[in-house]
Amino acid sequence: MASLDQALAEAADVGTVLVLRPQSARSADEEIKRLLIDDPESAQLLAVCFSRSPATWYDEWCEVLGTAPDAAAVVTTPDLADSDLGDRDVAVENVATPSNLTGIGVKATPYLTEWSDAVVVIDSLSVLLQYADPQILYRFLHVLTTRLQTADARGQFFLDPNLLDDQTVELLKTLFDAVIESDGTEDGWSVLLR
Repeated sequence: MASLDQALAEAADVGTVLVLRPQSARSADEEIKRLLIDDPESAQLLAVCFSRSPATWYDEWCEVLGTAPDAAAVVTTPDLADSDLGDRDVAVENVATPSNLTGIGVKATPYLTEWSDAVVVIDSLSVLLQYADPQILYRFLHVLTTRLQTADARGQFFLDPNLLDDQTVELLKTLFDAVIESDGTEDGWSVLLR
């Protein structure tokens, strides 16, 4: 086990990272989110977010980066997308439901094609697993991580392993360049590199 700083240093050069942490360790997310961002001002962020509004997501990332990203887009559902964006420079793409993994992929593809420094963030695989069978989600993530590699993009995927069976967690781990895992304690971080 290691500190979070040690774990992040080990995973510094990866393309895709799965972050396994219980809800109690969410406070570390801010540091983890900066892992794949080389230059905050040129960051191009594409989120798949079904747990909060695009405006809230954007504000959180501006705080993490200390500045507004160069470009931002959020794939979400219409009920979350209805929030007022104000002057936030974030594109919002809608899918009818989180179970529409094909739709999520279709909405994400143009950004991966057009952006040169894209970072995809799926802030809760746990939410997606409430709507999709683990095998179907596995296939979706396999296609997505392959697209990220092809586009020279990076990706962060967050999951609370306490909400899933060990078999599903182990299956998902195989898709990512690195797995950063917390046991919920301050110095309880580990890294598995593939």
